[in-house]
Amino acid sequence: MSNPKLVTRMLAFSRSVQITEALLWALKDDGARTPIEVVEKGVRGQISEANAKKNEGKSNPQTVDSASIPSGFGRLSITFGLRVMPSVMQPHASDNSDVAAAFCQAAREYAGKGGFAFLAERYVWNILNGRFAWRNRLQSDDAKIIVKLADLKIVADPLMLSLRDPQSRDEMAAAVIEGAEHLDALIDAVAKGFCERAVDIEVEWQSVLPGGAEVWPSQEYLRSEVAGALGNKGRVYASIPCATVRGRVPQASIHSQKIGAALRHIDDWHGDAENGAIAVNPYGGVQETGAVLRPLKKGDAANFYDIMKKDSEIFADLERPAEEMSGNTHFFFANLLRGGVFGMSEGKADGKADSEKKD
Repeated sequence: MSNPKLVTRMLAFSRSVQITEALLWALKDDGARTPIEVVEKGVRGQISEANAKKNEGKSNPQTVDSASIPSGFGRLSITFGLRVMPSVMQPHASDNSDVAAAFCQAAREYAGKGGFAFLAERYVWNILNGRFAWRNRLQSDDAKIIVKLADLKIVADPLMLSLRDPQSRDEMAAAVIEGAEHLDALIDAVAKGFCERAVDIEVEWQSVLPGGAEVWPSQEYLRSEVAGALGNKGRVYASIPCATVRGRVPQASIHSQKIGAALRHIDDWHGDAENGAIAVNPYGGVQETGAVLRPLKKGDAANFYDIMKKDSEIFADLERPAEEMSGNTHFFFANLLRGGVFGMSEGKADGKADSEKKD
């Protein structure tokens, strides 16, 4: 195929990593576990917002959701599963068969040069470092990650690994407590999941926490009409119904989207010295700070759509081994793994996707 094009008006990729909601459990030393329940409690704080007007410092009673380790238990467990699928190997939908064929060609070449193995190593880093536990990761100095793939098992100390800079295989192996000999097999399985056949992985976070310690599920973002129906409820946690001997209880959970964002914190190709690895997204947005590291207006790092228009540069880079490819090429394929709608008019100069236009 001569001079293949990668831009078309309608283009979509299915996500390559499908993740379950994460469930929060309380554990005992003998392995017994119970679901951590989301419960309501009443609190009385003080009004402290900037626009308090005449109510500054006055009491602010409200109802909030809470989740804690039950008495008699001494560990927090967070469990989830992920399925890695070769969805990146061809578009889910496209209005141009030549463009679809070009993406298939590019994916095959990237796989052949070790590109997906390169990205798989970074995904495994974010599994082993426990980033997915988010705020829960900060509450204990005694934690471990348990990863299971078929009959393979790895146990690692997440606190030995950096959250800022991607770690090498040797650095990850040094953090493994049990099953270090399986680390290469785990990375290879994820890489093959990206480009050959689906694989299923089970992941668990465990940390020491005393009974009564507060834990942190996802917080729901409520539409205004829903929030109004809840009255003065100030915080609503995510939960999933769980059957117990006492009946169904709301088990605390972490959204699959939040777990996914943690695992795709692999973009350190943006070149911004103030930020380490951030979650892969087309414009390099950083939710924690509101920064945009790959803006539409030309910045230090190209956004996904700018890169996609430079098809000749991508295909030229695919002639090199993965370790020698540019960060733009790895960032490009990492976005395809993330999945989404990437349609764009071929003549657009600003790199903005048609799918992002507002009516």
